[in-house]
Amino acid sequence: MAGQAHYTSAPPSSDAPHGGFRFTAVSPAARPALDVLRPLTGYARPSGTDRLRTFPVAFAYDRPDDDAAVLTRTRFTGQDYTGRWGNHFCHAVYATPDELAGLRPVELWDTPHWAPVRAHDAGPDLPDLPHLVPGSAIGPDRVVRMLAGLGAPGVPLLERLLTAALRVLVGEGPGATLVSARPDRVVDWIAAVSYTLPAGLAARLTFTTYTARPEDDHRHLTGTGPETAERAPGPVFHLDRLTGDGCPEPIPTARFLAGALASGRLDVLDDVAELWDAGPADGVEGGVRRLRAGCALLAPDGDAGAFGGEGPRLVGFVRAVAELRPEEARLAPEHLTDAAACHLAGATAPLGDVRAALAPLPEPYRSAVLKGLLAALEASAELRAAALDAQTCASLASLAHEAPDALAATPGTALHVLRRVPGEPRPTALRILRLYRRGLWEETETYEALRDLVRAEEPERAPRLLWLRGPARGRE
Repeated sequence: MAGQAHYTSAPPSSDAPHGGFRFTAVSPAARPALDVLRPLTGYARPSGTDRLRTFPVAFAYDRPDDDAAVLTRTRFTGQDYTGRWGNHFCHAVYATPDELAGLRPVELWDTPHWAPVRAHDAGPDLPDLPHLVPGSAIGPDRVVRMLAGLGAPGVPLLERLLTAALRVLVGEGPGATLVSARPDRVVDWIAAVSYTLPAGLAARLTFTTYTARPEDDHRHLTGTGPETAERAPGPVFHLDRLTGDGCPEPIPTARFLAGALASGRLDVLDDVAELWDAGPADGVEGGVRRLRAGCALLAPDGDAGAFGGEGPRLVGFVRAVAELRPEEARLAPEHLTDAAACHLAGATAPLGDVRAALAPLPEPYRSAVLKGLLAALEASAELRAAALDAQTCASLASLAHEAPDALAATPGTALHVLRRVPGEPRPTALRILRLYRRGLWEETETYEALRDLVRAEEPERAPRLLWLRGPARGRE
């Protein structure tokens, strides 16, 4: 059960001999956590502002540690019981991550749990909350409509905001500041980021919809007004004019997720979340890597190659697949074949030892990636020239020896590989003849492949193969 507490400036009472800011009502589950809650109950407003001004509600979400989640809704109330200006009322909810399962914290923006005013001191303690119920205002359809109404600038801004959010989640950049004269607009953009992420990862994204001191805020996403925007550190997103200052260039993962949300393809986001949920609970950094891996497999222009660092592109792709634990995610092997063909088509350097690169994958995913690799090679003579050095040809030939049909389905690649396998030519020549007899190649190219093999080993003993030359396929 989630705990809750009220915090404001209140007069002395029977159990609080001193007046001022204090917890005025607390539920049983929140009482042990008051020291955790107290630093999160403040409200920062611009100094020197008109007392007649209405200040925004600050709705915030924090993760004090891995086992605790805190939601606060704070509003400025003006004078306290002594007439002093500067009072506010904060309603705090203390929960465990399990109590947020399936929810995105931003959905609690207008939950019916929020109290409009503090409970009276003379009343009973607050009850614990058996369930956290989302409100009705925030939902993916609302975000899709918002993005559609913004036109062309909306999606690129979301791509950059999502990139900033993913970077700060793994400690690679500062938090982002969202600037708007309308607090509900800040809520919508926090929701837009939240709905692109799997719910479990969105539950690690901290935020506040408003503060007048953005330079002091510690959260991943911080909302503020135009009058305090100049003090905001890090990337600043001006939501009212759809521009940004110091915003990062979008990564492929962000482009894919933002595009899916903007086009209303919630089914794609569900597919990403399903792959993400099937993986291990390995912390925020592992969760972001798993998200990138899932997008890399589902998006035609994803960034699976980035997982390889400076190594071969195939190694990076396999690492991306391994991040997802495909057997646990029940990923269809044929889908993996298509993804491999797409990503490996962009290789510009030798692929290295294919056997070793594929070793981390279990069957049938190892064969699925090999099939995709061969399909990419078959489609491009330029890729074969760039990616197939002697080591790669040797490893592909050894894999094909174990599974003869692997190369037989890609005759151009098979011929390229077998003509370049280092070592004794006789076994390779026999394999070429066997594949010729299966109708894989025409006579002319088979003759030339065999001739090149023997000449490479013993130039003076070039074979005389007296075959009738039929029509030859186009050569590389």
